[in-house]
Amino acid sequence: MSRAPALLRALVSVLGACAALPPAGARAEECDRAAADVSWVRLAGAEVQCPSASRFRAEISRRLGREIVTTGKVASIEAVVQGQPGAWSATIRTQLCDGAPPTVREFSDHGLSCDGIVAAAAVHIMLTTDPEAGLAPPADAPPPPVAEAPPSPPPPAAVRPPSPPEAVRSPEPPFPWPAETRAAPPPAEGPPPAEISVAWRGFASVGIVPSPGAGVALSGEWSILPRWTLETGALWLPEQHATRRTFAFGLTAGWLGGCLEMVRSRSLVFGLCGRVVAGAIYAVIYGDEQITPTILPTDVGSRAWLSLGAGTRLGVRIVGPLRLETGIDLFVPMTRYSFQLQDGQPAGFQQPAVAGAAFGGVGVTF
Repeated sequence: MSRAPALLRALVSVLGACAALPPAGARAEECDRAAADVSWVRLAGAEVQCPSASRFRAEISRRLGREIVTTGKVASIEAVVQGQPGAWSATIRTQLCDGAPPTVREFSDHGLSCDGIVAAAAVHIMLTTDPEAGLAPPADAPPPPVAEAPPSPPPPAAVRPPSPPEAVRSPEPPFPWPAETRAAPPPAEGPPPAEISVAWRGFASVGIVPSPGAGVALSGEWSILPRWTLETGALWLPEQHATRRTFAFGLTAGWLGGCLEMVRSRSLVFGLCGRVVAGAIYAVIYGDEQITPTILPTDVGSRAWLSLGAGTRLGVRIVGPLRLETGIDLFVPMTRYSFQLQDGQPAGFQQPAVAGAAFGGVGVTF
């Protein structure tokens, strides 16, 4: 009978010791849903324009208003960004610490800089760690630590191992960060540079001499301003017979003027031109050496000729410096002559008030 109380006292001591032990769940490290271990990887195309991992984590901390704890049992988030201006993408894999299966989210952005895809990834990670963080505006900077009275020590079962000291980070600039190096945008195509063009032209005229005739011309152009071109040249119109075939008239002249380019590119030029034309119009007599013509002009030879001109010109570059030209010109003679005949006969040729010509040619541009 003396041994029964001793056994009973031993059994009570064992049960008390078991009751004093903490439960198994309390000994296990608790899952901290408000923290995360964030990994940020930049692949091809994103190394230069996208921020570094430290800057990316600093942006998430700024939005949360606190630091992200990377020790203990926390969620593991892996973010990978890649792309180029106009085509950015990010893949984020999240493994929570509560045992749930991992999730993968993909984001894309068509901005010229990496700021848009970085902001989307930062907001996603922020809401993963703190779903209510999106209800408040992000803080301008992480709040400074405030000295507080040391809390009372928790019961032994809730004591967590001390965290290692976190490395001191340099202050981060506010988001969005300026790109470390940005590629310069392609320069806009400006007007073509100053050019010099030389062209041979053939033309057909009416009204300059008694009958329609064909002639040749040599022209030169110099583009002095984006829409202005200075031009000069010379023309020769061979003798054309009058109604009486005993005599004929011809013209040799040069011009100086300018063109306003309505359309100007590296392959096409279209302009409205004005010019002053000056030269000599002359009459010649046809007859046999032994027979004197019976009808003679009163004043044989050349006379000064001055005219104002206006027209259009179209130039098309076909290959290299070679280009084709065409256009129409109108002439208003300032010196109109009436070529009289001897013996009071009707005039052999009276210049009209307006004459015209159409031309075409080929030239080169330097």
